[in-house]
Amino acid sequence: MLLLLPFFFPLPKGLYRPTSKIVRDRYGRVIRAYVSTDEKWRIYVPLDKIDPLLVKTTILYEDRYYYFHPGFNPFSLFRALIQNIRAGKIVSGGSTIPMQLARIVEPKPRTIRSKIIEIFRAYQFTVRLGKKRILERYLNLAPYGGNVEGIGAASLGYFGKLPDSLLPGEIAFLVSLPQSPTFRRPGREDRQDARDVVLKKMLRYNLIDSTDYQRALSLEIPTGFKPFPLNSPHACDFLILQHPEMDDIRSSIDMDIQQKVENIVVSYRGFLQRNGATNASVVVIENKTGKVRAAVGSIDYFDRRIDGQVRGFYAFRSPGSALKPFLYALALEEGVITTEMLIEDAPYTFSGFSPQNYSGKWRGVVKAEEALSLSLNMPFVLILRRTGYKKFMERLYAGGLRGPLPMSDYGLPVITGGMEVRLLDLANLYACLSRGGIYFRWSMLENEPVPPETLLFRPGAVWLTLKALKKRNRPDAPDMADFVFPKSVVYWKTGTSWGRRDAWCFGFQKNYTVGVWVGNFSGEGARNIVGAKLAAPILFDILKAIEPEYWDGTFDWEDKAMDDLELADVCSFSGYRPGSNCPDTSMIYVVKGSFPYKRCPFHKRFILEKRTGYRACPWKKYREGEIESAVLVIFPPPVRKILGKGGVPSFPPDCRLTIERKTLRITSPPNGSFHIIPHVRDAGYILLQAYSSAGKGTIHWFVNGEYKGDSESGEVLSIVPEPGDMHIVAQDDGGNVESVTIHVMKE
Repeated sequence: MLLLLPFFFPLPKGLYRPTSKIVRDRYGRVIRAYVSTDEKWRIYVPLDKIDPLLVKTTILYEDRYYYFHPGFNPFSLFRALIQNIRAGKIVSGGSTIPMQLARIVEPKPRTIRSKIIEIFRAYQFTVRLGKKRILERYLNLAPYGGNVEGIGAASLGYFGKLPDSLLPGEIAFLVSLPQSPTFRRPGREDRQDARDVVLKKMLRYNLIDSTDYQRALSLEIPTGFKPFPLNSPHACDFLILQHPEMDDIRSSIDMDIQQKVENIVVSYRGFLQRNGATNASVVVIENKTGKVRAAVGSIDYFDRRIDGQVRGFYAFRSPGSALKPFLYALALEEGVITTEMLIEDAPYTFSGFSPQNYSGKWRGVVKAEEALSLSLNMPFVLILRRTGYKKFMERLYAGGLRGPLPMSDYGLPVITGGMEVRLLDLANLYACLSRGGIYFRWSMLENEPVPPETLLFRPGAVWLTLKALKKRNRPDAPDMADFVFPKSVVYWKTGTSWGRRDAWCFGFQKNYTVGVWVGNFSGEGARNIVGAKLAAPILFDILKAIEPEYWDGTFDWEDKAMDDLELADVCSFSGYRPGSNCPDTSMIYVVKGSFPYKRCPFHKRFILEKRTGYRACPWKKYREGEIESAVLVIFPPPVRKILGKGGVPSFPPDCRLTIERKTLRITSPPNGSFHIIPHVRDAGYILLQAYSSAGKGTIHWFVNGEYKGDSESGEVLSIVPEPGDMHIVAQDDGGNVESVTIHVMKE
């Protein structure tokens, strides 16, 4: 019956008190501790993670016969009774470790009744918990003064480390503290006497030798608790929120890198403030593993004026141009562009969306690689239209990048910063480029296995993309002369959001990818909040600090990239598949099997009058030698307006079309014709052409009631078709009108 009695009563609730949460760095160093829900510093440490010498010393000092009694020691109780009778007061309790644990979890006045309850509880603990768990609970609940309980918090508070590896002098000091509240008061001189008593006992029972004993005696006694660690606060808060079930989190943060990054960010505080920005966020991701080695949420965690506790690396912000490399890589592997392909850089409007370049200038046409290097907006809007919005967004989603709104809500502005993203996710997507297109999600837990890999971008497309990202003399960094680059190759890209609210820079070298955001958490913009001006210098300083060794920019996946590429013959001028009229061709690298099928649209052959240079009149008879065949470069109308050249040659002034009743005739497209839009990667154009009896008069074009542009008589105007019926109307300066209706459908 006595054996069953402990099972009739529940164990005290005080055995399982709330514990403090701690976050460690990748090497196990505690970087932050949190007070428990009952306002105690109580860090739970498993028995096998406590220094064995401390465990042995605790048993020796508190309960030498711990493993030989049933929870209480009758001989110790009898000895204590005799001592108390002789002293006329309570001077000894004869308590074992299980009895002390009972007193800790159920505090009571020191009476005979309380002692009987302690004895019962000690026996109950021994029967139901076992000696190992009792010892573990005692060490994690023992009082150490103030609101510090347990060996974990005491060791961290006094010596700045957890009790897994302690010096004998440190062990003796910690073991001496729970004996009496007097010793738990900081600043007491008699702490050293108590420690020395423990050391003598350790020496007497051969737990330490005389050398360790003398060395321990010379160790200075702590005068009070050190501040509990509060490092990498934003990352630690983030991990606590992400993993509420974990009390001891082994993060991926490398405190050596973290401190370097924090120091660099703080050093820029004055510079940023002078340029209208109050905050900055940074993440550092290890390329090989995807582990986050540093995460800075703001310049000052404790500054409420700048919302310092906002975790900027996980806040949604507009990335400006920072998504362009990923569209570029996708367009290359889809065969939409080549690196040398000319893309229009001229004013277009898409349902009210009229993107402008950062410089406010237009170039007319620009090579695709140069458009990325220069971070031009209109060329990438056109590339997005030709590649396919849905295809691009699905690729971003597959790479862990998404905004707060549904995919369908962003439209073409997504490529100029229309979708807000998180710094952490976007930096991880750049790390994907450093691995040759292999994606896996970032991780802030050191022991979390690397997630399954996904080939997000073909290595050949990535290799071609990085050619543009390593150029240094780039207009997206107008203050380049002020930068101090690392000696190694850096692949990097800036971004500036609309209204200059957000400045970004992403870059990577061999081992690490760094992402930097600069701005105001309030969303307030400023003229100088520009990626190249504010974010890029921080990025380069960080890369120099964490990647000091020289790197020539080569990757271990480059052989795969070269196998994924092939040489193709392109028009030297346009970068398209050569047409029959292209005068020169060049060999360039393209992604294997993804050479664009569209032939050069710029070189066109015309029959010209030799003497005047006018286009030969189609209804005029010429003698032999008066006309010749010539290949000219013809640009779309918006480009011609920028460059002031590249138009279709005019007919001579005396070229007249004799028509009985109609003075305006549409020759393209034919009325009632059907047009099929090719695959979405290249939507193509419909050519509008009409002849007016007014000769060189201007023809105004309207499609479904919307004005599309002007052309001269006989000149071609290119428009992008939309599926459905298109009612096309032409009107010349004489007021003559002609119309046709065509039918457009997708392939």
